Amino acid sequence: MEILLATGYTALFLFLIHRLQFFRLELISYRWLKLLFLLKVAAGCILGLIYTYYYTERVNADTFKFFDDSKILFNTLFTQPKQFFQIFFGVHDSSPECFDICTRMIAWNNKDVLFNDNKTLVRLNVIFQFFSVGKYYVHVVFLNFFSFTGLIALFKLFQSSIKKKSKLLFVCTMFLPSVLFWGSGMLKDGLLLFALGLLLYSFRNLITSRYSFRSVIAVLLGFALLMFTKLYTLVIVIPSLIAWYWSRKDKAIRVGFKFLICHIIYFTIGFNSDLISEKYDVVDLIFYKHKSFNVLVDATKANSAIQIPEFDPTPASILLHAPSAVLRVLTRPSIFDSHSPLILLSAVENIFLILLGFTCIFFSRWDTKFNPHLFWLSIYFVVCMYSLIGLITPVLGAMVRYKVPALLFLIYCFIAVLDIDKITSRFPILKKIAS
Repeated sequence: MEILLATGYTALFLFLIHRLQFFRLELISYRWLKLLFLLKVAAGCILGLIYTYYYTERVNADTFKFFDDSKILFNTLFTQPKQFFQIFFGVHDSSPECFDICTRMIAWNNKDVLFNDNKTLVRLNVIFQFFSVGKYYVHVVFLNFFSFTGLIALFKLFQSSIKKKSKLLFVCTMFLPSVLFWGSGMLKDGLLLFALGLLLYSFRNLITSRYSFRSVIAVLLGFALLMFTKLYTLVIVIPSLIAWYWSRKDKAIRVGFKFLICHIIYFTIGFNSDLISEKYDVVDLIFYKHKSFNVLVDATKANSAIQIPEFDPTPASILLHAPSAVLRVLTRPSIFDSHSPLILLSAVENIFLILLGFTCIFFSRWDTKFNPHLFWLSIYFVVCMYSLIGLITPVLGAMVRYKVPALLFLIYCFIAVLDIDKITSRFPILKKIAS
């Protein structure tokens, strides 16, 4: 039954991908899109199987927490409908009856809202329950359609800047192992990719084209999903959106200057947020998350744990340790960290990215006419994400997963400055791939 349902919904989504105008890409055929979606569904199923047969403690597996919690909440619709709607919409949900239901759920009770809010994904899975008959792998297919849509939105955003490199960009971003694996499971990462793609693609359309009510709704939806899924991602991208709007009519040099000004002002305010409210002290929140991760590592004895430098809860200490944090996320895991097949795959992926980066040094052309707004947004997004991840995450497995969205922007930056003509003249065999 589960296999038939999952296969049927996969076929339905493939039909939608083929028919909907949004999924029609210049220079990229439908066959590539179909292959990508099928690989994502397969990767999501493999992730579920790994957590079923390798990481056998179901209560500690993120991918099953959201699904199991959604079943608990969904079943209350038929036994306690009033409490179901109160919990689902978060209205008057502090009653003893609601409390009893919430205590039976695991992921729902996460309090770390700034960095992760699980309730959005639980609610989304509750909606999936109406179509899935309670089958986990059907949920995997549904979430992959959201993730796939977000990836296509990001690709269209990148492609608009470097159209001549479309095929190379598509292969390097969409088929990256980390993106395929972690962005395809029943995890927040897939929803994050959807929200980020929806926000940035719609924002770009809104400020470069005529006013569109649909674009406004899409921007607000992407904004809300990021706020209620992974708020720190939204916090990181906000100054770039402000700078993009401010410099939307400027030339490249002024664009870079305005992005710098916006980020200096934004992070100066952020690092002094304790003067406004001690409850939202950004420095203390980063330091607390760093310490909490270390406590978790000590308690669980994570196999991929590494030592990361300690820092003080001060802006100066965070800024001092940020460059080494970025370098750590860029280069780890390495081949020497490979204690499992997944870490080994990530290590090989890192080698590819490092080689791509060095290739850009020798085969770059900075007068290429790519979108300076998107380029600077990508640079600041990667640096800020990598800094935050490197400062707080002492587990390589978590590090690999958390940096997935930033990887897409990093590869875009590399390919944007890459001089394809220089490379293909030196290596003619690559001409067909890069054309």
